[in-house]
Amino acid sequence: MCGIAGYWGQLPVGSAAALVHDMNAALAHRGPDGEDMWLGSDVGLGHRRLAIIDVTSGAQPMVSADGRYRIVFNGEIYNYRALRQHLMSVGYLFHTHADTEVIPAAIDHWGIGPGLRRLRGMFAFALYDQWEDCLLLARDPFGIKPLYIGQAPGVILFASEPKALFTYPGLPRQADAVALLDFFSLGAPLSPRTCWSTVRELEPGAWHQYSRHAEHRGRFWDWEAAAVEPLTEAEGLERLETVLCEALQLHLESDVPLAAFLSGGIDSSLVVALLCKHFVPGLPTFHMGFDEAAYDESRHARAVALHCGSQHHESRIAAGEGTPELFQRIVAHYDQPFGDSSCLPTWLICQEMARHTKVVISGDGGDEMFGGYDRYLQARKLTTLARWPMLRWLATAGGRLLTMTHPNLARQLYKASTLARLPRQPMLCGLLTYFTLADARALFKPDFLRLALAEGETAERFARYIPTELSDPLAQLMAAESRSLLHYDFLRKVDVASSAHGLEVRTPFVDVEVFNFAIRLPMTLKVRQGSLKVLPRLLARKLLPASIVDRPKQGFAIPFDRWAGPKLREFLHDLLLSPTARCRDWLCPERVEAILQVFANNTRPVYLSRFQASHHVFLLAAFELWLRQWSPSVP
Repeated sequence: MCGIAGYWGQLPVGSAAALVHDMNAALAHRGPDGEDMWLGSDVGLGHRRLAIIDVTSGAQPMVSADGRYRIVFNGEIYNYRALRQHLMSVGYLFHTHADTEVIPAAIDHWGIGPGLRRLRGMFAFALYDQWEDCLLLARDPFGIKPLYIGQAPGVILFASEPKALFTYPGLPRQADAVALLDFFSLGAPLSPRTCWSTVRELEPGAWHQYSRHAEHRGRFWDWEAAAVEPLTEAEGLERLETVLCEALQLHLESDVPLAAFLSGGIDSSLVVALLCKHFVPGLPTFHMGFDEAAYDESRHARAVALHCGSQHHESRIAAGEGTPELFQRIVAHYDQPFGDSSCLPTWLICQEMARHTKVVISGDGGDEMFGGYDRYLQARKLTTLARWPMLRWLATAGGRLLTMTHPNLARQLYKASTLARLPRQPMLCGLLTYFTLADARALFKPDFLRLALAEGETAERFARYIPTELSDPLAQLMAAESRSLLHYDFLRKVDVASSAHGLEVRTPFVDVEVFNFAIRLPMTLKVRQGSLKVLPRLLARKLLPASIVDRPKQGFAIPFDRWAGPKLREFLHDLLLSPTARCRDWLCPERVEAILQVFANNTRPVYLSRFQASHHVFLLAAFELWLRQWSPSVP
């Protein structure tokens, strides 16, 4: 985990060093162990370091042994030892033992695309070729590590976080209305957009190269469908354990001690069990518990820690402890509106883990790779409803009859009958949606709505992630989430929360070889007869107590309505309903007030769940705080 930044282009005389210095300062939290910069002719590289590998001699910006390349790099290349050995055998020299130095040699030897494909790990980097006078930016296949690009007159800016880009006064702070529609719909903009019209993220698996007279773009990773291997359950189980252990062994590459996050769910428990059994007996583990039983997995995490013999650390989040100061501090780190309220407990557990270690291994990505969400089953049920109008009518009628006696079931029936009326692609997008298009039409002011819909509905943009060559809606939704939600929500949430505390989080499930195995698995080894994550559960049964394996998924989420204490509730009311609220220029105040009243009084309509009611307020508050912090102009 580091912070990288820099520029390409012409800057006023004498301002380059000050700009790179300011960019580095904006990223200080990402790299508390050191900083440096390098300036060339119309190019500058800056770096903040979190020292993990080759602590003594791995400082950046780094120059290649032949003096041709300068590089700043954020991430880890887990197979760098094997790459280094091969490159040395064909004549490349290395001055350090850092994984960073392998990157320019790999690009030089194999070329951009083939070289990037050989890097197994998480990465975002900028590589300047002094001989050819060109700058290469690249990002890992899954988007684990971030990289943002700002376009200003005469200059390209890049950084690990947008806040560093805006240290350049010539970069306009203009909002992107289309991206904001995506935010209210899905909780984040769809790549490559950000909520800033002048800032784009480099998409996962992509590269950009800038020279004096041209710009070239390419991809080294594509989400192509793979042929399914007809594996038996026993064969799949053996292969899963093998590929996970190989990934874990590589992810242990470090010159500082490691720990693991242990939520108590299947994925993190499986990671801890394999680590303790094969690699690190007595591994330190960390858990965050909640006062509300429906969200708390503490006893399950303790059972895993006891069974595996880990050194367990447990923290708790109490109901009502959310304060305005803490809420604003966490939300501000995201630089643009971020709509996943689980960033709150993620930020808090990262804060605690950073007091003890620099590197943590997590179970993120297991659900997307192996089918762990209830909505995957819902996708199939909705398709069945869509084929039978009578079933849709029964769902609608049943929802009305059960409104008073079974409101949660009534809400589920209402949502199912509504989504089943949609075509396949918007139906799948609807399973991930916070504010529907009808909600947005009521919430947005006319001018904002017109700009937001300039490129169509969010569902139309989300459709590009849904592979049309697949017919199973479950498989389509899994693939779409791996290509989108995984990186724009889950991985970004963890990157920002961990880097705020100078902590590196590694995700062995989000590994190219684990993905290559998972994508070839028959669907029956992922989801079967209402059972989710079939193969990982079978492996977990070999390693863990049955009480851990045979229980419903809970997820690492926070009961936002319970966490918000009296002062935070009062703050939210004043924040959104004050006559000086910035969102009044964008949103209809009477609709904002109605949403806040539902949250305050817990008198929500039957079609709205407790989670949705709380999340609507979270989204509005994140938007308002962004407007106050950055004062973006209306496009």
